[in-house]
Amino acid sequence: MTWSERFLESLGLRGHLVAGPDQVSGLTVAAGSITAQVQGSRRKPYDVWIDLPVFSPAEWARAERAMASDPSCYELILDGDLPPGLEDLFADCGLSLLPAKVQDLTMDCSCPDWAVPCKHVTEVLWVLAKAFDADPFDVLTWRGRTRSRLLEHLHDLRKSAAIAAEPRPAVNAPVAELPLAECLDDFWLGGGDQPSEPPRQPADPALDRLDPPDLVIRGRNLADLLGPAYKAFSSW
Repeated sequence: MTWSERFLESLGLRGHLVAGPDQVSGLTVAAGSITAQVQGSRRKPYDVWIDLPVFSPAEWARAERAMASDPSCYELILDGDLPPGLEDLFADCGLSLLPAKVQDLTMDCSCPDWAVPCKHVTEVLWVLAKAFDADPFDVLTWRGRTRSRLLEHLHDLRKSAAIAAEPRPAVNAPVAELPLAECLDDFWLGGGDQPSEPPRQPADPALDRLDPPDLVIRGRNLADLLGPAYKAFSSW
């Protein structure tokens, strides 16, 4: 069943075309509103409005997640078409993509006829149904989501899902230790708690019996400076 057939059937309008579609002009589909002009018996065309509530941001987010998680649905939308099961997908999200009945619509016409819908509104509904066959994305636009915005949101959702599915490195993974013989050259260059340079070797055994002084002269510890003097004294 085509989009036009499903739309007209939901409104109970199949077989109720009053006049030819050439009397309808300026059909515009926007979020929540359809506008058009219908040429009647008067010189000036009548203005017609047909409103349908748009989905809330939360409702659209729910539907977009469902569309993004269905690869075949996403590919069809990417190719410029809507999947035939899109209505069922929206229904699974608790949403009715097409109006379920004519009472779901708010309709108005500038003609003097008090009937709702009047014949001019009915003519616009027929032309609108045919417009859905030509571009089914008008159905989504009427509910508040243009094709470009929908594709943008679906792309972001698919990208986020792909990033979340990527494997992540293990946290605190054990590091393999190399034998000491294989890392002697850079043993003192390692990180962690290892010293950045070999420990200082006192210049004379006599200095080993004393605690190293805290005095530093020109960047060198006093014990290092006194080392040569101790060696000289011990050789006398």
